[in-house]
Amino acid sequence: MSDEILKEAMDEFRAAEEAESENRKLSLEDVRFARLNEHWPDKVRKQREIEGRPCLTIPKLPAFIRQVVNDARQNKPAIKTHPVDDKADVKTAEIYNGLIRNIEYISDADVAYDTGVECAVDRGVGYWRVDIDYANDDTFDLDILIKRISNPFAVYRDPSSTSADSSDWNTAFFVDKMTKGAFKRAYPGAKKVDWKMDFAGVDSAWIDEDSVMVADWWRREEVQKTVVLLSDGSVIDADRLEQIRDLLEPAANRPKVFWRGYDVYDQSKVGFVSDSPEAKRVGTRLDTASKGGSNQGHEFGTRLSATEKDALVEYLKTL
Repeated sequence: MSDEILKEAMDEFRAAEEAESENRKLSLEDVRFARLNEHWPDKVRKQREIEGRPCLTIPKLPAFIRQVVNDARQNKPAIKTHPVDDKADVKTAEIYNGLIRNIEYISDADVAYDTGVECAVDRGVGYWRVDIDYANDDTFDLDILIKRISNPFAVYRDPSSTSADSSDWNTAFFVDKMTKGAFKRAYPGAKKVDWKMDFAGVDSAWIDEDSVMVADWWRREEVQKTVVLLSDGSVIDADRLEQIRDLLEPAANRPKVFWRGYDVYDQSKVGFVSDSPEAKRVGTRLDTASKGGSNQGHEFGTRLSATEKDALVEYLKTL
């Protein structure tokens, strides 16, 4: 891993930590007040103890917390798909709903939901985590899982997020502190890396003689792509489009094998070069005879003469 990526991760973490520091402080106070019954400021409590005066604590909040949490348990959040346009299919939506229910079942998602709600009630924020993991120890199959996050303070959000449902997060951290022995057992192949950076600015929480801080870091990067609207109303990525000139031929006469992903413009056929040596080197081979492969599409223009097709392509170049 390069120093640039590690530096970027540390900068992102510091920004998230700084943005949440005040909220985390207040959340921790809420937990102490509601769960640990620490209702008295430390200075006042110590002074009263010195003077032999009582510090009465009347825990009223737990009852209200249980009331809200129990209501949420009776009306659990659930994921459900709905067909919403003329291309949607009710039966397909039902299949997706069945798959989602199975994911929730094998994940014990009810526990994740309940924990997230309870944390949100007593400290203002709660999370659960959508992740993937191997289905069994002896398979490479992966299952989608909804995992419980028992400690919401382990999550560091995108400080630039403004969306109420957090859908605009572009970065996130999930941290966990473990002993060095536990780290070696969990990551037996991990090697020490010389991080050539100035550690003077690194939080001491990351550097400890007896423990290791492990962080999962997610980041979302925006990419630009070109999409193409075909005459039949379908929309596809431009890098999946064979040359326009080839699309004017009947499906049986179109290329059977070509390469996608090479974004060099074909000035002759209009589209991306799909069969040059360089396209074969950097692109992905598509064999239309293989399962799931196809060179089908609309038949617009296929009845034109060769001269008319060439003229149409030349006109398209002027647009």
